[in-house]
Amino acid sequence: MRFTKLATMTAVVAAMFIGAAGTGSAVEGQPLVPRGGVNINDTRDVSAQKTDGEVFMEINNQGNLMFWSRSGETFAGQQRGNGWQNTRLITSLSRDRFLEINGANDLVLWTWTGSHYTAKVVGTNWAPARLVTGIHSHAFLEINDQGQLRNWYFNDNYDIVGYEQIGSDWHKTRAIAGKEFVDFVEIKGDNSVSEWFDWNNAGHSLQEIQFTGADFSNVRLIIGTDFYHFVTVRNDGLLVEYTLGTDGYYYEGLRGTGWGNARLIG
Repeated sequence: MRFTKLATMTAVVAAMFIGAAGTGSAVEGQPLVPRGGVNINDTRDVSAQKTDGEVFMEINNQGNLMFWSRSGETFAGQQRGNGWQNTRLITSLSRDRFLEINGANDLVLWTWTGSHYTAKVVGTNWAPARLVTGIHSHAFLEINDQGQLRNWYFNDNYDIVGYEQIGSDWHKTRAIAGKEFVDFVEIKGDNSVSEWFDWNNAGHSLQEIQFTGADFSNVRLIIGTDFYHFVTVRNDGLLVEYTLGTDGYYYEGLRGTGWGNARLIG
């Protein structure tokens, strides 16, 4: 049974502080270097951030729903629910809202009230959705099983008002991580990495930045948190954050170990 309420917000014990050993240390490996010397900082226009780079959600193999927030050079966890074993996909829209595609293929919006989450079913029959990622408090991207890339929108009442198809032939994409509107990182089927952005045309004029020699075959999960950051869970259980430098390179930082138990992040 899914629990949507917790009487108190329980602080997670020391074992749940990620990266307790080696907090903030560098991870062996080269930075992500944009091919052709493109610096995305130089292309950016005014756009809205998503979760402010400070938080993300996790569902672990026990079905616990975890909220992680930045604490110095690592993240601290707080359990906010259990019974989430059947969830297919999650993605954050903001610090207090995230989307779930559940086992019945409903699209559910969860909103944090300060003591518990409330649920609102905002869509049904989401079985074709293969990947989703938030890019704004009122927008998210979907790649479906037909390879279509769609940009979905909410109104101020968080009712879905529709989508725009902004791409096709995305069948081979392994993972996407939304950073903001419209900016996301893609792990391709061959484990190479690209960043896609379009500040002016809502994703209809996407431009690609490829990263020279990047190989994310060791990355199992990925989530974008804001324009400057995205977070990965590796096959060896390391939680690694990538931070955008002023030179347009992404630099790795170790944020935790023992993340082999994570099933979904978003």
